[in-house]
Amino acid sequence: MTKFHELPDSIECHRMKVYFEEYLSYYCNNTNSANVNYALSELFELADRQWHTYELLEESVKEKVGKYLKSVIDFEDEEIMDYILCIIPRIGLSSLFSYILQNKSFIHNQAVLSNIAEAENEYGDSVDNPYSGM
Repeated sequence: MTKFHELPDSIECHRMKVYFEEYLSYYCNNTNSANVNYALSELFELADRQWHTYELLEESVKEKVGKYLKSVIDFEDEEIMDYILCIIPRIGLSSLFSYILQNKSFIHNQAVLSNIAEAENEYGDSVDNPYSGM
């Protein structure tokens, strides 16, 4: 299994798809709760490298990543939500962000709610395109 945090900062876009597929293949089948924070830290590393390709991630891969994130989301866990809120804009997961906004009224953790509000202000209407305004 690749340690995604050890990958070089700059990777060609076609290689990123392979890494995302490897990630999803492994972590979608290994979703035990003790592993979620590490898995999200690795996904953040991949998302950040994808963002630096200046190319949009293939839609089918984005959908799989969004589905995975929905399966591990814990609206009351600040660390999990921080990772997810950092991953969303790097690969343009607007449907996942909409899902989070739709569930805001059920969230009790004030730190999480504050982070969501900050994300709303920062992302605006361009969360689906990480390169909007560049």
